[in-house]
Amino acid sequence: MTDISAQSRPESAAASRWILTATALLCAAIGLLWKALTSVDQATQAVAWGSAAFAAYSASLLCLVGGARGRLLGLGRWLFGSWTLVWYGIAFGLATLTWVQPQTGIAEEISLTSVLRALWLVAVGMTLWVFGYFIGPGRLTRRLGEKAVAALSRRFTSEVRSLLTPWILYVIGTVARIISAATTGRFGYIGDAQSAVTTASSYEQLLNVLSYCAPLAVAAAALQAYRDRVPSARVTLAVLFLAEIVVGAASGNKEGFIVAILAVTIPFTVGRRRLHKGLLIFTVLALLFIIIPFNQAYRGIARNASGTLSTRQALDAAPGVLEQTIDSENVAVLVSSTSFLLARIREIDNPAIIMQRTPAQIGFLSPIELVEGPAITLVPRAVWPGKPILDGGYEFSQEYYDLPANLLTSTAITPVGDLYRHGGWIPVIVGMFLLGIGARFLDDVLDVCANPHSIFLFLLLFPSLVNQEDDWVETLAGIPGALLLWLLAVYLTFRRNSGRAVSG
Repeated sequence: MTDISAQSRPESAAASRWILTATALLCAAIGLLWKALTSVDQATQAVAWGSAAFAAYSASLLCLVGGARGRLLGLGRWLFGSWTLVWYGIAFGLATLTWVQPQTGIAEEISLTSVLRALWLVAVGMTLWVFGYFIGPGRLTRRLGEKAVAALSRRFTSEVRSLLTPWILYVIGTVARIISAATTGRFGYIGDAQSAVTTASSYEQLLNVLSYCAPLAVAAAALQAYRDRVPSARVTLAVLFLAEIVVGAASGNKEGFIVAILAVTIPFTVGRRRLHKGLLIFTVLALLFIIIPFNQAYRGIARNASGTLSTRQALDAAPGVLEQTIDSENVAVLVSSTSFLLARIREIDNPAIIMQRTPAQIGFLSPIELVEGPAITLVPRAVWPGKPILDGGYEFSQEYYDLPANLLTSTAITPVGDLYRHGGWIPVIVGMFLLGIGARFLDDVLDVCANPHSIFLFLLLFPSLVNQEDDWVETLAGIPGALLLWLLAVYLTFRRNSGRAVSG
């Protein structure tokens, strides 16, 4: 009894400190909000104060959510709840500070007043998300999830089958990518973008899901290197990691780079109980000096006013673009990359344009679509060849920004913005509350630090559940496929328990 009491006192003291910190941040948020409200006649200053208030408020919620979860407010335990609040604070808070500068492009159509209203919308949505997270899914649902994960753990050990396993996974992912590129003429951002919004085959979704075996292969190699301490696994990890970085760069998408970094970082923190500082420094430097400038230049060549290059033409141009990127002036690259990064991760724009034009110019959509949409996605295209293509971001760009149909771009709608355009505040309150419950369910049943099987599912769900750039339907539509791929990847990666181990 004495030992338990002695152990609980430090935990209670730590929780109390985080509560005090959360209170202080909340007071700061209220003070900054007051400055914003008293500056409404100067919209630029009001947006600046409002953005800072939102960042402080999200930080206070992070202290409340993660204060009792240990290891860097739950960030070190890779909890969806903690990482989502960090993203909200950065993408909707700090990044919104860039609105103090004159805007160009489609952002010019958004008024500063709409940005302020959108900050209120996201703050309310985030608050309801936290309420849902605290309440959780209920004891029965949680137990069902825990039993399912426990059953998987009884069937498979935490040991990777062999040194060939990461290579097998990577081959599956690579073959799926090659077949997809050959049949669609599209490889990530490059190639025939028109096919993404005009045609869809019965097997395209399957290929897209299987392609994620490639970053899971990196995670499997990292588990062998850092948790199982297999010396020869480091060579496999280095080769597969660099290959995934190259593929991500060639496809023109930055998400692949981030997921590859996570595929190494998470197993390292699990195996070594600390952050990989070297990889963190590498990530920041590579992102600012190479990935972002290369990606901008590469995309500019792949799609420009003269036309769109084929996949083969874009890949042929990639080495020259990379050489020019490396030869660029470092200081200028750093400034340009930082500005671009802040503008790129800024998510307030689309909720703002939604509130600006809905319902005054564009009527609300039916809330029933929020239920029907995810259900429709469950029907295989082989059964329903005419199933609608999920191109909400493409249609949104035309409807809200009046972009021409031949300009193939997809806009990040965000779940909170999409919920608002489906009926206003009530869908936002209900939908964000349910998303919070879902995040808590995942954090309760998945333990990345204790169960390596959970690492795979975290990597598969992280882009959609934390980044939250997709609309409501697309956010939920990817979950069933991720679950099926998770089960397949666990089956292929980890050793089966012997009958004796299972019965014991």
